[in-house]
Amino acid sequence: MQAIPSYDSAPPLALPVRFFMAAWVWLLLLAGAWIGTADGGYPSPALWLPLHMLALGVLGNVMLGALLQLLAVVSALAFPRPGLWQHGLWGCWQVGCAALALGFAGGLSPHWLQLASVALLAAMGLLVWLWWLLWQSPAQDSSSRGLRLALLCLLLTLGLGVAQLGVFGWGLSWPLLSLLPLHRLAAQGWVWLLLVAVAQVILPMFLLTPALPGWWQRWASPGWGGLLLLAAALSLRWPDGGWWWLAALPLPLCGWVWGKALAHSRRPHEWLPRYWQLGLGLMLALGLAFIAGQWQDSDWLRRLQGWLLLPGVVLTLCVGMLYRIIPFLLWLQLRRGVKPQQKVPSLQVLLPEARARQGWRAVCLWQLCGVAWCLAPGLWLLPALAGTLLALLLGWHYHAAWRCWRQGTQPVAKAVPVQ
Repeated sequence: MQAIPSYDSAPPLALPVRFFMAAWVWLLLLAGAWIGTADGGYPSPALWLPLHMLALGVLGNVMLGALLQLLAVVSALAFPRPGLWQHGLWGCWQVGCAALALGFAGGLSPHWLQLASVALLAAMGLLVWLWWLLWQSPAQDSSSRGLRLALLCLLLTLGLGVAQLGVFGWGLSWPLLSLLPLHRLAAQGWVWLLLVAVAQVILPMFLLTPALPGWWQRWASPGWGGLLLLAAALSLRWPDGGWWWLAALPLPLCGWVWGKALAHSRRPHEWLPRYWQLGLGLMLALGLAFIAGQWQDSDWLRRLQGWLLLPGVVLTLCVGMLYRIIPFLLWLQLRRGVKPQQKVPSLQVLLPEARARQGWRAVCLWQLCGVAWCLAPGLWLLPALAGTLLALLLGWHYHAAWRCWRQGTQPVAKAVPVQ
């Protein structure tokens, strides 16, 4: 039931790292997108720009890079032509994100939105091929099945998003109000189902927790997917019912399963559990915000729900895993080409624990500033500055790890001191 990673099948280092570095660039650019969010309306066109820069540019790149790496080492999915994904998928994704951002920044400029729809359609075509390769993979473990469902939700998210661009960019008369809730539900499915599938591998491997319960591995992805499908059907039948909250029903159970596994980690005092603990706390707050939203309809509460989902839970877990995944990929690359006269630095040398804890404090600051913006949108400068600080800190740490990796590829007579 639990997948066993096979690192001999890992793709070239440049494939996932290219997506991770693009995510860093988009996080740095995100600061300027908060300027128009001071009006306080939610949802509003002013929020489309930062929302999609975060969802597609930052989180989309991180999750695609992690997906491509995980498909190779867990689902035995080979990448015989890595350049197609390294340049084709990556390039189409960046062009689509940039054109979409420029279209939103320019007041729904049709030319940019048309370019975005074409680029994202090209990326979607490559992802359809990837989904077909995964479907034909012999891997039948729970993580691979969850990845299939998550990738299917990503395809639906892109398809529904491109359909909405057809309304704004190409002047098509499609039912926009019916497409929007389905787009939101599919996006939630992509996020949650990918996190569920990744956690089944990451928690035991990196945090040394026990394997997640068998019933959770079997039923979490299809059960959550079924709720999403039910919410979509009800939204089509009764569009004013707000059925998207059904996608949040498994959150308490998910938090309990992950929290119980973390409580039995053999590395409880390491830095990585802090990110997951913060993510679980934000997940609990998200569940409470969804419940409160059933009785109170206010702009600040809707802003808080939106913040806790993507900038909250998802970004926190993504940053924490990047602090582990990037040095691990660098270390794995060094191990592949090691020579007798070379000394391979450890993970701790590539990215010391002190730097990962600095990143955790920067994420905490980002969350505090985001909550302040939810309560008073005139404070939009706070998340802008906190996001810039987080991006600069991540860039500094990545560069230091790269320098150490470069030193590790050179013949040495003794251990290389950490800069």
